[in-house]
Amino acid sequence: MNIDYVHMNESPEYHARAEPPAEVDKPAGSDAGACRGFSLARLASQMVREASPAYGGSLSGLDRVRKSVEDGLPAEAVKELQTQLKRLGVRRASEFVNKIVSRATLRRRDRLTREEGEAVLRVAAVIALAKDVWGFERGAAQFLTTPHMLLGNEVPIELARSDVGARQVEYMIHALDHGLPV
Repeated sequence: MNIDYVHMNESPEYHARAEPPAEVDKPAGSDAGACRGFSLARLASQMVREASPAYGGSLSGLDRVRKSVEDGLPAEAVKELQTQLKRLGVRRASEFVNKIVSRATLRRRDRLTREEGEAVLRVAAVIALAKDVWGFERGAAQFLTTPHMLLGNEVPIELARSDVGARQVEYMIHALDHGLPV
């Protein structure tokens, strides 16, 4: 197994990415479920940047992310996560997201509960962090979809479904980013 480690500051893709803050547009009226301009990837990237003082993060930025989740992420966030997982090469991406929010639930509602939104955002944020550190999707995908012995031979993206598992994966990504032994 050969994993390419590229520090995020050395990646041209990282420097070319200037994403505006993620904002969830809530349409007025009874059609509150349709959200124009929503991007789970953008919201996850904002969460990663805002949660780290090293990235120039801020508490007010995290506050916007928290409020978006508390107000209920649009159900489309689940489909967007599934698409991201497929691009990474996760087998059975639909089963992965169904463990977070069932299809039946998605058919009944336009918005996710706070707990569902946090779970979806947590996985998306781990993906965003890995992409930021590796600087390109292929390296992040290889790390996130390959069992790692320091994680008990578990697959990092699978661990990201739980809060503690996501923290373990984030710890490893940050340690690799800073050249610390893992």
